Amino acid sequence: MRIKLNYLIVAIASVILTVNIFSQTSEEVVTMNTTSRLTSQYADEVVAEFDGHEITLYEFEKAYAKNTGNFEAAKSDSLDQYIKFLNLYVSYKMKLRNAFVRGYYDDEDLNNELNDYKQKVGVSYIEEKDIIDPGMRRFYNQRGEEVRVSHIMIKMDTTYEGSLIFAQSILDSIKNGASYEDLVVKYSADKFSKNNGGDIYWITAGQIIPSFEKAAYETPVGEVYPEVVKTKFGYHILKVTDRQKRIYKVSASHILIKNERDGKIDTNYARSRINVIYDKVKAGEPFDSLAIKYSEDKGSAVKGGDLGFFQRRQMVQPFDEAVFQLSVGEISPIVKTRFGFHIIKLTGIEEYPPYEEEIENIRDIYKKVRYQFDFDEYIANLKVKYNYSVNEDVLIQLSEVENQITLNDEYINDENYIAHKNDIVFNINKKAVTFDSLTAFMFRKKENAEKTLTLTLLKTEVDNYGKDLLLITQASELQKTDPEFASLMNDYRNGIYIFKLQEDEVWNKVKIDSTQLKDLYEKTKNNYRTVEMVSFSELFTKKKEDIYNFYGMLKEGKDFDTIVSENTRQSRNHNLKRVDETELSTKAYSLSKVGDYSTPIEIKNNWSIVRLNKKIESRTKTYEEALPELSSAYQESESKRLEEKYNDSLKDFYKPNYFYDELTNAFKL
Repeated sequence: MRIKLNYLIVAIASVILTVNIFSQTSEEVVTMNTTSRLTSQYADEVVAEFDGHEITLYEFEKAYAKNTGNFEAAKSDSLDQYIKFLNLYVSYKMKLRNAFVRGYYDDEDLNNELNDYKQKVGVSYIEEKDIIDPGMRRFYNQRGEEVRVSHIMIKMDTTYEGSLIFAQSILDSIKNGASYEDLVVKYSADKFSKNNGGDIYWITAGQIIPSFEKAAYETPVGEVYPEVVKTKFGYHILKVTDRQKRIYKVSASHILIKNERDGKIDTNYARSRINVIYDKVKAGEPFDSLAIKYSEDKGSAVKGGDLGFFQRRQMVQPFDEAVFQLSVGEISPIVKTRFGFHIIKLTGIEEYPPYEEEIENIRDIYKKVRYQFDFDEYIANLKVKYNYSVNEDVLIQLSEVENQITLNDEYINDENYIAHKNDIVFNINKKAVTFDSLTAFMFRKKENAEKTLTLTLLKTEVDNYGKDLLLITQASELQKTDPEFASLMNDYRNGIYIFKLQEDEVWNKVKIDSTQLKDLYEKTKNNYRTVEMVSFSELFTKKKEDIYNFYGMLKEGKDFDTIVSENTRQSRNHNLKRVDETELSTKAYSLSKVGDYSTPIEIKNNWSIVRLNKKIESRTKTYEEALPELSSAYQESESKRLEEKYNDSLKDFYKPNYFYDELTNAFKL
């Protein structure tokens, strides 16, 4: 892009609106516009006019509220603030009118820049508004409940189609009345769940493969999902057996007696011992004392059995089932797991946090486990919307040429490329994308350098290029269908025009004149001075008594350098430093003459003595030394002068009138 966004913001800030015009979210802008429209009974009052163009109070309120950040904040500002803003806003509007008169609206370069920006911002806007934001909220809501799921899993054989047909036949049998549980035992390849009705326990969004989770959350309790679900593990026929509000986290303590004794399993001993302890618990003996005394989980025993907070599925299932059924303060019956026998006490429950508190955690998890699934679904919908189709025959033909094309600097001279560059590889929205366009896309990616165009690579890059173009196609429609995006693009378009005006009327007219620079130097050279510098030596120690021992030696006449040579690990030299760089450099510069040393100084629990070695005082810079600062000051002064001159010319031409009294009604009901 010719105009960078940060320069654009600077341009607008210098004319009227601060960076807030771009930082405001679309949702806030819409809210503010609506509020202004509904609450202001003075909306049609004219607060300013120029050359036949009127600015109403309604327009002023919208611009002001957008600039300040929110409608409520704008209501509390003073009349003086409103007046200052109106002056700036009128200047801004006159410049936009001037841009129109100059033909900027029909400028091909500016419009190409706007379209380029529209595509790039549009894709990001779509990703955030249509995928990430709704996806995160949906994900958060799903994580507020947990679902208990059973499944029949069919592994994929060498022919995916055969496995799918088989899984579909089982699902059809269930739909026709066959027993789900019987078919689990007969056909499921999941050996861990098949003998338990296919139960895979409670799940929460973010714990299982997205396609499986999606089906689970869409299925009512007691019903089977109506389609076969595909995951990387195979095909699944899914049944939801229960659903409940999620218990976010619990904290618990436990007492564990292990099954293993001297390397051997001794369940009878463990059971007998846990029974004795359980009787003590029921008799009212303190749980934490019993855990410290008896528990064989050494990590938690020293803390009274405390396991801290944990979520569902972080513990083995029997433990998990028991603890999540308890109330705070309640103690479980004896629970058997593969580790041994447990007595569990629930000590706390943490509620699911509100979305605003959980948003960063949700964003992190969502990006890792759910975003790609939602993105792929969004792209799939765009493929349908825009009639996306791939010419598989052309890809096969391109990959089977006798001398395959290699992506290097010479590929455009390859006879196979030349022969096929106009072949259509895919279509979007009735627009053909040629092999030439595809290879250009591939060549821009460094990872494709020197790669041969195999069928696998071609299919992968067609998919990647197709996704990019589908998003760009969708982005091109946004300005017509999305008022928020249209407002954003309108702001950016106006920013481009303002920037162009600043270039033409101010920045391009600033000329550096050496004679004027030298004259400016003579008038202002006292403003340009070198920095005070100092070099010094230091004795240092962490102990106060040691530093005063050094100080005593110096006072008795011992040479500073001699003390340094005898204490090299407690001394150092500091070459030229700015006086204000550290406390030590400031202290050293305060000494009168070379060779003087300071009294002991304490800085952050360390003690030091410094000796002045060299002092360079500030002086007036020469013209050559001051030239960078002079040039900057001159350009700033000239820019300001030219800006004021241009603004005055607009006022002379458009003759604006300001009705400040009407601003007393701003933001009133």
